Amino acid sequence: MRSTRYVLIAGAAAGALLATACSGAGAGGSSGGGKSINVLMVGNPQMEDIAKLTKSTFTKDTGIKVNFTVLPENELRDKVTQDIATQAGQYDVATIGAYEVPIWTKNGWLHELGSYADKDTGFDKADLLKPMVQSLSGSDGKLYAMPFYGESSMLMYNKDVMTAKGITVPEHPTWQQIADIAAKVDGAEPGMKGICLRGLAGWGELGAPLTSVVNTFGGTWFTKDWKAQVNSPAFKKATNFYVDLVKKHGESGAPQAGFTECLNALSQKKVAMWYDATSAAGSLEDPASSKIAGHVGYAYAPTVETKSSGWLWAWAWAMPKTTKNADAASKFMLWASS
Repeated sequence: MRSTRYVLIAGAAAGALLATACSGAGAGGSSGGGKSINVLMVGNPQMEDIAKLTKSTFTKDTGIKVNFTVLPENELRDKVTQDIATQAGQYDVATIGAYEVPIWTKNGWLHELGSYADKDTGFDKADLLKPMVQSLSGSDGKLYAMPFYGESSMLMYNKDVMTAKGITVPEHPTWQQIADIAAKVDGAEPGMKGICLRGLAGWGELGAPLTSVVNTFGGTWFTKDWKAQVNSPAFKKATNFYVDLVKKHGESGAPQAGFTECLNALSQKKVAMWYDATSAAGSLEDPASSKIAGHVGYAYAPTVETKSSGWLWAWAWAMPKTTKNADAASKFMLWASS
């Protein structure tokens, strides 16, 4: 998750950043004239919740029917890039992130959205957190994507397992401390592994946690003048550490494990710890789907050489320039992010 403005940064706070931006229901009360829009979005739990709520709330209030295409992260990135980059015009709204926005606005592929938000008296644009607004704006300073939620990264763990083993997880752990703890809790319960770290290929899947580990080891993918650094000592050391930790104490089937798989692994007591996005906390604390709800511990993103090592990311709603339903699409985006 990185571009010329480096969305993944070592200094991001580990606390969850929720883009509430709400004082009203955004699109509520306006007539959609029976229109229908096509929305392409990533299949994260919060997005799936929005899809379930849309018909009984947004469509009921506006008359606008929403046709969802929900895909896993890697598939979503391929699909949305194909549609927007080729100007295919299949979708009126798509979820993208802070990586795409500055590039795609420069290419003229996205509608500016700030003006729509300014016209909606029920939407408090000033309530959006500045780092997310900056990451979702173009070089002209205008907002081109509406943040649905923002996140950093943190360590999440099963408190009961740690208590049973007499382990206190530091609030600001180092990666070596986490590796040592993973070894101690590996096998703490039948079939339980020490930690889950994404292994699924993809710049947004494996690339997210691995890059923050590389950063805190003192490495980077590129220098500011775009000289590749993947063969640097720091990059090699970080990558070997990550791979070795997963091989020794990580989840089974790691090459197929992304955000969703690791969320399931921790919530279903298949692993004792997980380093990933702060947005996962809501799902982990949901007793309807998590076996450890109410028993989850949290710590800052582990470090090595830096003071912090979280990432900064925001999933956001964007409107391709090709849409012929800009008014209806904007109403949906304002509702879905309010």
